[in-house]
Amino acid sequence: MFRIYNIYALAAFGTIGGMLFGFDISSMSAWIGADSYKEYFGHPSSTLQGGITASMSGGSLVGALVAGFLADSYGRRGALKLASVIWIIGAVLQCSSQNVAHLIAGRVVSGLAIGITSSQCCVYLAELAPSRIRGRIVGIQQWSIEWGILIMYLISYGCIVSIPNDPKAFRIAWGIQGIPGLILGIALLFFPESPRWLGQKDRWEECHEVLAHLHAGGDHEAPTVLAELDEVREAARVAAESKNVTFFGLFGPRV
Repeated sequence: MFRIYNIYALAAFGTIGGMLFGFDISSMSAWIGADSYKEYFGHPSSTLQGGITASMSGGSLVGALVAGFLADSYGRRGALKLASVIWIIGAVLQCSSQNVAHLIAGRVVSGLAIGITSSQCCVYLAELAPSRIRGRIVGIQQWSIEWGILIMYLISYGCIVSIPNDPKAFRIAWGIQGIPGLILGIALLFFPESPRWLGQKDRWEECHEVLAHLHAGGDHEAPTVLAELDEVREAARVAAESKNVTFFGLFGPRV
């Protein structure tokens, strides 16, 4: 199957996960003052509006808690594919909101996706990128968050201006949120799995294959590939030695 191995192409698509986080930040703040939104949802009080806004953060909290388990069990790519599907479902629920409870449910679902993508996109890209540009690649993730905020504000502004005082305005804006999630989900079908995750699962031939394509155009014996493979082996060894360390072990005397 065709795979994308160019790290900049991987970063361009992979950081859509950061863009979703930006959409999350501005998807509600752009609308809380709009007449169409307030009238449709019965002029929610400041307390209720706070709950609506915070509902996505509540979902993110749960998503972040389960993200590590998903990534370790099904791979970084698998976790992100699941997050893409969840994000699209959340966008559909928000777009079709009939009342406040419906809207909150949609935002909680979208928040689950944000909790996964915000914690795993950086990890995934860092594990794919060569060490010499790792910081640069991961930095693109933060940059994409700012772009997501800007794009969602512009989409919302365009909807408010084009369709004033009409619920269609916020429905269109919230529905458009699903598009980047769809793009990310499709792109992930052509992404390689994280070599570090493959190493942790003792799939060393696949790990070597991915590293060769990422760092040397398929040359398995290139010095950079062998160096990266040694680094992955060492990381897998350390992870295996520390797998029995619990959360409370962080507070032990030898930490």
